Amino acid sequence: MDLLKSPIKKLYRSYLVPSLSAAVVTSVYGFVDTIAIGQGVGPDGAAALAIAQPIFGVVSFFGLLCGIGGSVYLGKARGKQKMEKSNAYFFASLCLAVALTLIAWITFTVFSTPIYTFFGATPRLMPYVQDYTNCIVWTMPFFILSAYLSCIVRSDGSPNRVMAAVVIGGVFNIFGDWFFVFPMNWGMTGAALATVLGTVLQFIILCSHFFTKNCQLRIVRPFRILKAFRNVLFAGISSSAIAISFIILTVILNKQVLVYGGESALAVFGVVISFSSLFQNLFAGVGQAIQPIVSTNFGAGLKLRIHEIRNRSIFTALLMGIGFAFVGVAFPIQITKLFIAVTPEIIEIAPGILRVYFLSFLLMGINFQAIYYLQSVLMTKQATILALLRGLIVSGIFVYTLPLIWGVSGIWWAMVIAEVVSVVAALVFSKRADNLPSMQ
Repeated sequence: MDLLKSPIKKLYRSYLVPSLSAAVVTSVYGFVDTIAIGQGVGPDGAAALAIAQPIFGVVSFFGLLCGIGGSVYLGKARGKQKMEKSNAYFFASLCLAVALTLIAWITFTVFSTPIYTFFGATPRLMPYVQDYTNCIVWTMPFFILSAYLSCIVRSDGSPNRVMAAVVIGGVFNIFGDWFFVFPMNWGMTGAALATVLGTVLQFIILCSHFFTKNCQLRIVRPFRILKAFRNVLFAGISSSAIAISFIILTVILNKQVLVYGGESALAVFGVVISFSSLFQNLFAGVGQAIQPIVSTNFGAGLKLRIHEIRNRSIFTALLMGIGFAFVGVAFPIQITKLFIAVTPEIIEIAPGILRVYFLSFLLMGINFQAIYYLQSVLMTKQATILALLRGLIVSGIFVYTLPLIWGVSGIWWAMVIAEVVSVVAALVFSKRADNLPSMQ
């Protein structure tokens, strides 16, 4: 399918369906992890899983930094019909991905205990956290490189292969969660092992793309490799800022929830984080679906096609946000019972947590689409500012200040207010993008 000539509606659908399907499966097996641990291990296991979540943020950070960064320049070069330059950016992004993977792997292997303490692990929860994370850390390269390859393979015109890799790996993970946690009774370690094996399978399927006749990726050394590295890093920083913000904010939230709500509130928050991760993955799925289309058409200077794909993604994200918010407001107890073995205290506090926090999903999708759109038209600075505003700066300020006034409820309202403030910035930046010289 020609990114420059095919009808936008058809093109959008052909990229959106595989991207959303992959996001759904990724999040579903995250859900199954939470359910298996919550039901098989108990509330302490669910709380430990919430503490371990930042590790997956690290994986996303490095994978998206190199994957999206490489894809943006890869797509722009192809829009200008410069295939050699496109492949040079692929090679540069691959070198960066391997180097950063080694750094992350060594760091988490050597300093795991102090890192988990920083994430919010208490002495009571630390054994559960370590049981889960040991397998994840040992196999971290597969996680980071799978995230990287998903972006690159999608941009090389194979969104269906990305979907197949994630779906097959995810189905294996779901089965493994049940088998390892319940019949085998391996608890936290069993859930982690299922996640690892599913990710390794996903990595193998993504690598198979390089042996197909449709693969246009080649190893071409950039003429100015340091400049290529810099361009990839700057282009990918806004998407990876979403991930790094999620890491830092989750740590802050874990600690604030423990201070103002205790371990029962943290167990419920573990459920909320699972849903937040799901919805963020889905919103990012929409953004990643439009990224290769926008980047390639931006390289060719096709303004009307860019605006059409942007508007379709915003409308999609808004409908999704309305549906997500409704689920949490209408069914808070049912959702909580699905994930953890509830106590009377948890039944009492869960509705107040879920009903407020889920309102933040109404506008979250619009902010995500703005970030991916700005990134795809190389407004990297604005995309990064927006990602940090919604994901860390505004939310972090309110997470610390509002509980001083409203107690633990202030933590949940902080997330809602952060999305409202950020959507105003998103509208301003998107308007500026319309005035770029290449968009006239």
